[in-house]
Amino acid sequence: PLPEHTRQARRLPSSGTAPTAAMPDENVTEGLSGSKDGEAARQKMQIKSFTAWVNLHLKQAGMAVENLKTDFGDGIKLLRLVEIISEEELGKYNQNPVSKFQKVENLNIPLKYINSFLKEIGIRNTYSAENIIDEDMTLILGMVWSLILRYNVADISEGDKTAKEGLLLWAKTKVEEVSKGEVKVSNFHNSWQDGLAFNCLIQAYRPDLVQYQKLNKSAKVDNLNHAFDLANDKLEIPKLLDATDMVSMRPDEKSVMTYVSFFWKVFAANKRKKIAAERITNVLQRELAYRDLMEQYKLNGEQLGRWIKLKTDFFQAEPNCNSQAELEVEMKKHVMEYGRGEKPTKLNELNDLEALHSSITSRLASLGRTFIPTEDTSLKVLNRWWEELTYAEQAYEANLRLKLKNLKRVEYYIKLHHSKASKLEDWLGDKERWLGKPADAAANGAAAAPPADADETPPAGPVPRKSSFVGMLKSTGSSFGNRAASPEADGEGAKPTMVDMKALEKVASPPTPKGQRASKGVKVVPLHDGPSESVADVQAKLNMLTAHNEELSGRQATVPELDKLLAKIGELGCPPMRQFSLTNRTSVIKERIKDLEALGTESEQRLREEYAHQQKMDEMRLVFAKKAEALNRAMEERVDTFSEIFVVDTVAEAEQQVAEIDGYRESLEALQCDLDAIAAYAEEMGSMRISRNPYSRFGMPDLLAHMSRCEAALEARQVSVQEALAHQQQIDATKKAFAAAADAILEFVKAERAKLDEVAPPGLVIQPDDTAAIEKGKAMGSALDALMAPDAKEGRDAKLLPAQELSDKLMEAAELDNPYTAQTIMTLKTQIDLLDKVLRDKRSFVEGQLARAQAEITSEQYEEIKKVFYHFDKSKDGLLNQLEFAAAIKAMDFEIADHEQQPTFLRFAKEGQRAEEPAAMTIDLSGFTTFVLQQYKDNDTKDTLFAAFETVANGKDTLSAEDIRAAIPQEEADYLLSQLELKDGDHGLEYKKFTEAIYGGT
Repeated sequence: PLPEHTRQARRLPSSGTAPTAAMPDENVTEGLSGSKDGEAARQKMQIKSFTAWVNLHLKQAGMAVENLKTDFGDGIKLLRLVEIISEEELGKYNQNPVSKFQKVENLNIPLKYINSFLKEIGIRNTYSAENIIDEDMTLILGMVWSLILRYNVADISEGDKTAKEGLLLWAKTKVEEVSKGEVKVSNFHNSWQDGLAFNCLIQAYRPDLVQYQKLNKSAKVDNLNHAFDLANDKLEIPKLLDATDMVSMRPDEKSVMTYVSFFWKVFAANKRKKIAAERITNVLQRELAYRDLMEQYKLNGEQLGRWIKLKTDFFQAEPNCNSQAELEVEMKKHVMEYGRGEKPTKLNELNDLEALHSSITSRLASLGRTFIPTEDTSLKVLNRWWEELTYAEQAYEANLRLKLKNLKRVEYYIKLHHSKASKLEDWLGDKERWLGKPADAAANGAAAAPPADADETPPAGPVPRKSSFVGMLKSTGSSFGNRAASPEADGEGAKPTMVDMKALEKVASPPTPKGQRASKGVKVVPLHDGPSESVADVQAKLNMLTAHNEELSGRQATVPELDKLLAKIGELGCPPMRQFSLTNRTSVIKERIKDLEALGTESEQRLREEYAHQQKMDEMRLVFAKKAEALNRAMEERVDTFSEIFVVDTVAEAEQQVAEIDGYRESLEALQCDLDAIAAYAEEMGSMRISRNPYSRFGMPDLLAHMSRCEAALEARQVSVQEALAHQQQIDATKKAFAAAADAILEFVKAERAKLDEVAPPGLVIQPDDTAAIEKGKAMGSALDALMAPDAKEGRDAKLLPAQELSDKLMEAAELDNPYTAQTIMTLKTQIDLLDKVLRDKRSFVEGQLARAQAEITSEQYEEIKKVFYHFDKSKDGLLNQLEFAAAIKAMDFEIADHEQQPTFLRFAKEGQRAEEPAAMTIDLSGFTTFVLQQYKDNDTKDTLFAAFETVANGKDTLSAEDIRAAIPQEEADYLLSQLELKDGDHGLEYKKFTEAIYGGT
């Protein structure tokens, strides 16, 4: 049966409307339903719950009703009730009504307002002042129910079927989720009678208050009181129902529905606040992440800046190296440790810093903010410092290379000085012994430097020209003087019949007494070794002394050469101690030459005294001696020239050495001609029976041996020069190949960077709800994923392999300078690594943009969306009208203000429908899903954040610390409290300035 007030409203003749349809489940009767006692009991429950509902609102005005039947009689409390729940002022009224007319006048004000929306919520009768003055309890209860429908349940139509089902579906879903289907909710009366459904509903949102499994299902009153007490004490939901009434009779549907609607409002508000808090938390987490990124940028920038300045100061200082070995160690340290290790690492840090700066800048730019680092950590300053470091480093390296090159030259000139000084010292030693200087004195004079090695001059060998006169002598077996001849015999002009080779050797090379040291195999016979046998012997010695003086003059020419070498060595930065040693050695040589000159003068004086006893001289011996001396000196010079060390650093220098070989051969051929002439002269001396030659230090065997050493030295030099040329050509080709490989890698990196910019353009911004941009972003992500795949990474790394092999070859050869390119293998690897870094950063940025523009829902959430949509699709055509949409979103636990419902519906309605006919418009599953999706989506805008703060603040423009800590996790709450400021004249924290700073500040 219908409720009494509904049946009575049908009989009112003034309504003129058809009877309303019965509410679902009203034909189901349980307990006392269907009897007069049952109706009375249910009305009694209604009176209790409705009275509690009325007093809940009237307490805001300091009023209360004790009896609904009589307390609305003067119209004042009803008028104040309507003003409070509608938040509107209804106008002036009689504050002290006495007459019936004044009471009716007061009652007509709120009743006019109530009757204005009855049709809107599906009630076709109207209420009059007479109904209340006559204390018609049924109609008074109906009037209060109308207010409950309008302001608690909302949007009732067609006998409140849609709103009721939406509320019922919401309650059913939450209860079954908690009880896992054990507690069934199918109506608003007996489904709630045991109290389990109320407790499950509380547990669904506040699991900290209730544990459904611990309740005794048979203790209905206890269960109901437990739920009612928790709702009143913890959720501020008034006790509209009585536990005993609920158990003792069939619960009143309207009372239960009214009570359940309070749960929906509280939990919906809590959900909004939770969503708002989550949005604030997400923003704060992002701000904390940005703060960490900026602090990391500052820390990394300061550390890198300090390193750059330290290294720049180091490179601007003079290298503290005094030897070639120290310089080579420093150069290797500079190239291997710094150039290939430390600097590329710091370059990567600079690249990472640039990428971090770009990341921070792009992220802040999407919020309308600008990233301004400190001056010393700005990219402009760091790049300028890096450029200054590069200049200082290049200057330092050039200085090292120059010093190393100079010291190499120093070593070369030192060895050359040693070579020349050693030869001169050997010669001085021979001459000192020849002139009769005591052996210990000669040894002390030569102690300044070690003697030249005997192996420096190639061993004697045969003269290659068989057609020469010397060859003829060898082939005939002739010897130079096979018998001793006295000076007198020579003077008598005896005619030899045969050339004696031994006699020729004796004349050309006087014997060296036992124990004396000869230079380069030459026998040294002291000039004053025994008395002179003839004038010729004395004259020979005088002539030898003259030849010695001439040779001494020639040898003295070596001294300026040594001085020039010392000057070059000093100019090239020779260490002082070594320079001192070389200078001292040269000074000793000069002193020895002076001493030798003195010995020569002394010897000449002695020989002049003997000259009276020795007059006859052999002109031919003197001529032979002079020619032999000159030829020997020339051959020694050639050997010295051919055996001198050489250094080539380029192909051109090596080719110059090769070109000089032909000139050396021509000079050797000229010496061969001179040797042939001397050999012919020696044969002529033999024919004159000259058996000895006291004027000459050299015999033909000596000269032949010297010629063989010249040829061997020239051949050895030609082999060394050719080997040096081949080595330099190979090194030069390797350097060119490395330069070409480096250019190829740089072109590849340039092309790949351009390709990346095409795939993901700089400054990309993907806006929320921009489907095309989101799809394009996904395509970008897929393309970038392909470029980040292992095979693509291996392909990029493989580009380095040819250059790596060439670089290793150059490093093994200690070739650190490449005039064809400024690149090294480490700078090329840095370029490839930077390419990978840019690729990763672009992928991360696109992911961030997509994450900001999209929101994901789980499959369980989508199933819930479909379940609600199809439940309220009453026409089963896959569409919802506006009323069905309103009920569906209520069932989804979302609340939208009255004035926003129609615009929201129209915004998500199907495309192509006429907006000027809202009643005919519908929304499909896709549009409904999009609406729900946007409720979960964290729209990153200033308005969204401001609205979230407003929700958490319960509509106020300030927050308390308690509000913040209750809604937001501790770390984010601490950060937010550190950013908010107290509002002037208020104890609350203002969030407007913070919100504006997030979207547009610096």
